[in-house]
Amino acid sequence: MTSFRKYKYLKKPINWYLSLKATIVTGLLFLLIFGFFLPLRAGKANNPTQSPDSTAKETQTQTQTKTRTIPASAPSTQTIVQSESQSRSSLSTIVPSREIKADFSNVIFVGDSITYGFKKSHNTVVKQDHVYAKIGAHVYEGAKLLGDNSNIIRSRCNGSVDYVFLMFGANDFGYDMRSYQKWYKELIESTKRMFPESKIILQSVMPMKSTIDQPQRNLEPQKLNKIVKAVAAEEDVTYLDISKSIPNATNLLLSDGLHFKSELYPLWIAVIKNNVKQLL
Repeated sequence: MTSFRKYKYLKKPINWYLSLKATIVTGLLFLLIFGFFLPLRAGKANNPTQSPDSTAKETQTQTQTKTRTIPASAPSTQTIVQSESQSRSSLSTIVPSREIKADFSNVIFVGDSITYGFKKSHNTVVKQDHVYAKIGAHVYEGAKLLGDNSNIIRSRCNGSVDYVFLMFGANDFGYDMRSYQKWYKELIESTKRMFPESKIILQSVMPMKSTIDQPQRNLEPQKLNKIVKAVAAEEDVTYLDISKSIPNATNLLLSDGLHFKSELYPLWIAVIKNNVKQLL
């Protein structure tokens, strides 16, 4: 009776001990199995059983997939930089695919009051809305004349401006010649940026007559034209000597000795038609 009571007393401790032991054994078995299979899985990951051919195909497929995200025509960054550099250096040597049209619809004129005279000359060739000039304008204002009207200009030229004729100087001879040269170069650079497809023509400053207030004014065009010609050479654009091609231009000056009668403008247009093609 005593031993039975003792066994009954120890029954719960024995069950607890057996449960703990079973848990420990199970844990050890789990660690043993896990530790055995883990290296195998790692080995498969590091050394796949995939054949070299299939690996190559997969790599090729991935490469093709990545390549499709880039347009076939997209150049590399280096190519873009080189292209921009080459384009900038060759902009002024681009020869438009078309000649000057009979109606001058692919041409614009930019300048001061001398160029503005096209609007008052009643000529039948150069349209008024293709003349972007301002009375009293200086060469440093040329870029603004173009920039303020760039979208309108393209629209009026059917999307493409083939020729840009520039003439400034009637109001600039009082400035330092180095400033005049600097401003003209800046105007050309601005024109190239706004109209990269265009051929830029620098026209000579027209002759002037001296006045009582400006006795040496007749000498100014010669000084200015040396600068204009030099700038044209430096910027690799075309120089067109309008005044030399119209020997009697001074006879067509108004009483102010600066502006011209309407009879000059048909002669001006004729000079452009007869000379530009040979200069390009």
